[in-house]
Amino acid sequence: MRFSLVVPTLGRTDEVRALLRSLTMQAVRSFEIIVVDQNDDNRLDPVIAEFTDRLSILHLRSPVRLCNHARNLGARHATGDIITFPDDDCEYTQDVLTQVDQFFRNDPATGFLTGSVILPGGTSGRSGRWLKHDSAIDSQTVWTCLIEFNLFIRRPLFEIVGGFDETLGPGTRFGSGEGQDLALRLLSHGASGRYIHRLRIIHPDKPVALNISRAFPYGLGMGRVMRKNRCDLATVARFLLRPIGGALVNAAKLDFPIARYYVMTFFGRLAGYRAPSPAAAAT
Repeated sequence: MRFSLVVPTLGRTDEVRALLRSLTMQAVRSFEIIVVDQNDDNRLDPVIAEFTDRLSILHLRSPVRLCNHARNLGARHATGDIITFPDDDCEYTQDVLTQVDQFFRNDPATGFLTGSVILPGGTSGRSGRWLKHDSAIDSQTVWTCLIEFNLFIRRPLFEIVGGFDETLGPGTRFGSGEGQDLALRLLSHGASGRYIHRLRIIHPDKPVALNISRAFPYGLGMGRVMRKNRCDLATVARFLLRPIGGALVNAAKLDFPIARYYVMTFFGRLAGYRAPSPAAAAT
């Protein structure tokens, strides 16, 4: 098996159907899908049944509603050479797995690969400050060109570093940063990573109001990851100053909701960096 796609899901049906439909159009056929179902009902049964004749799907259930617990649970059942973790509301463009397969075959020294995001209509989204050019992943670029649903890792490396830190990410106090944390741990174990700008996965932008409500917990996650991975003080200062600048610029434009988003991001990052290490933090 070439690829294992681990899909944590909660509360969605139509979006899961759209993801699975997009996977039926991949030219590369050597992949398995591991759906980790955190719902307390059977809403996904008919959705998965629609595709069982076209896709290899393992349907797992988890009573624990934590995204990274679900990712790690699915990963323990994976058999593919390369493991990846699509969100349950994203879709693959037709050449995603072909691009990734060719890249890893041509560059056996690379341990993990990531790319960018486009909206369902094909335009660039607001998610992340994406680099406009290909780049190596290091402690600086990891913050501007990596997101979990577009992250492909050689499975032995994922297992060596212990998978995702389950004290980070959706459902926890530290609401984001688990992808950067994983990449930084991979780098610390000697793996190399690449960002390929043209490697795009479709994902919708969240409504502005939802982004504002997430600003503080997402900031907490980033601050926590910078502290946990002992990022240099210049990097920490840069990512604390950026939201202050964003708040001032948007306040000057009288765009107070976005200014509030940046303010909450700043306080979240600061609080996350200052927070004590969770007792159950992953290595």
